[in-house]
Amino acid sequence: MQKEVEVHHPLIQAFVRVGPLLQSLINADVTIGVYDTEKLIINFPAKNFSLNVSPGDPLVEGDIVANAIKENKNQAATVPPELFGVHLIARAIPLHNEDGDVIGGIGVGQSITDAQQLNETSSSLSTVVNDVTHTIQNMSQSITDLAGNITLVSDKAGLVKENAVTIENMSNVVKDIAEQSNLLGLNAAIESARAGEHGKGFSVVADEIRKMANTSKDKVSEIHDITNQIKSAIGDLNEHIQNVNMQSDSQSAAIEELSATMEEVNSSVKILAGLAKKNVEVNEK
Repeated sequence: MQKEVEVHHPLIQAFVRVGPLLQSLINADVTIGVYDTEKLIINFPAKNFSLNVSPGDPLVEGDIVANAIKENKNQAATVPPELFGVHLIARAIPLHNEDGDVIGGIGVGQSITDAQQLNETSSSLSTVVNDVTHTIQNMSQSITDLAGNITLVSDKAGLVKENAVTIENMSNVVKDIAEQSNLLGLNAAIESARAGEHGKGFSVVADEIRKMANTSKDKVSEIHDITNQIKSAIGDLNEHIQNVNMQSDSQSAAIEELSATMEEVNSSVKILAGLAKKNVEVNEK
């Protein structure tokens, strides 16, 4: 007995014929299923995934195509990877005859695994960029604080240098007094020698005055050496401070440039995240 060939409405037959062409036209890996009101007529599998269905399989209650036919309304939904092993966005529309009656439906499934991965990656990248931006801002604040501390140290160093100069000036006065005291002691020693026996006691005092003057003069020389060392150290410190200031200014400029770059990257990542999110969202059409 010859098997009866089922005849479908011309609209359904048209979709059966153009299904492979639609796959070629769509810039995505999709599977297309053509249904009548009861069963699958034909399925055009995707290149990288399969729904494991065969012609003649009955419509399943709750399936997106079954819902489109039953409700006479376009349908769209995400399909979890647990169902077919791949993350899908599925769409279905009812087909009508000339009288407006539902005669079947078309279902299209598109893999969004790559888009989902892109969405997750862009979200993670956005978090990383935010963390890096926050770190850069903290670095910038630290450099600003460092610059302020360096300026404070420079001011204190300047004050120490001024005090060293003051000490040097005071020691010069002491030196002058010591030299005058030494001269007085010398004169006193001469006068005591002239006085003979009567000037012996005065000679002892004169010697002590000269010793004290020489000791003071030696101490003044030591003070001069110390103050010169202080001024030299302060000079070296100021030179190092200037170098640090130049480096901090350079680092601050580099941080500002890096911060601006990270803001641009963050803006681009947000745009990328938005586009990736749209690719995995189901919008009614």
